[in-house]
Amino acid sequence: MMKGIFRFVSVILTIFALNTVNVEGAQNPEVNPPISHQQTKGQVELFQQALDKLAATSPEQVIDIWASGEKMRNGVFHYAVSCDELKSKFIKLWGEPKDGYWIIGGSSPWLQRYEIVYNKKLNNSTYEAKIRFYWITSAGPSGYTETTLHIVKNKDTWCVKDFRE
Repeated sequence: MMKGIFRFVSVILTIFALNTVNVEGAQNPEVNPPISHQQTKGQVELFQQALDKLAATSPEQVIDIWASGEKMRNGVFHYAVSCDELKSKFIKLWGEPKDGYWIIGGSSPWLQRYEIVYNKKLNNSTYEAKIRFYWITSAGPSGYTETTLHIVKNKDTWCVKDFRE
């Protein structure tokens, strides 16, 4: 019994000590200097460059990534699977990523689930997919919305050329 209490107290003291060290380090500007606004903007530009190089390898992956954007209310997911023309439209609509937030949607309703109504191949380089998003609030179901994606092949990858809500 005493051994168990000693072990419990030792664990608590160790956790306390580790948290104290982390807090002191986080508050010490010599150990962790604050990141400037300019540094943050630079990091966002680097992330955007990486997103522009990464791409979906199938129409199904495009749909999944697009739906993840809805679920997380994060426009970056939509941007990531968009063709260059649509990326430009998003930047005009939302502003440069380094200057704002690409939050889509609000705190409520949130996405409960989604289903692919159809995903049809129009030809070897074009698909059309309709996604139905089911929304919910703390009071219960809140209906659904639908988005139709026009997905095209761009060399070895796939992207959303246009969409309709």
